[in-house]
Amino acid sequence: MRHLILLGVLAAASTIGMPAHAGLYVYEHGTRDMLTWHSPDGRALDLASPGGNGIRVDRIKPADRDGLKPGDVIVAANGQPVAHVVDLVNYANAHLQAACKLSVRRGHTDLQLALPAGELASLVHPQP
Repeated sequence: MRHLILLGVLAAASTIGMPAHAGLYVYEHGTRDMLTWHSPDGRALDLASPGGNGIRVDRIKPADRDGLKPGDVIVAANGQPVAHVVDLVNYANAHLQAACKLSVRRGHTDLQLALPAGELASLVHPQP
């Protein structure tokens, strides 16, 4: 009988505690050539590398985050080529707290975007 009461108390406590965590999630999905995430506060990122010639920014919110815009193609991180989304994620994982310079193609212009320490990791691994 004590076990049933304890089980009931635990079930009630977990149900009551759920609203405190409501909205604190980030939907994230990724493959070798795609990464997409969005959060309840409106932040979002969609990356794709369909041809293996760099990583296209399809959506980024807030607009112009870290200097990136939809249509930009990320071709390198600190001089290391990134042909697929997984290359960028692996680079971010290996350099979690490092500053980073992204080489980006915007139309016919090549740009260097400087990201502060840890920003690349937070871009590909968002926190609620």
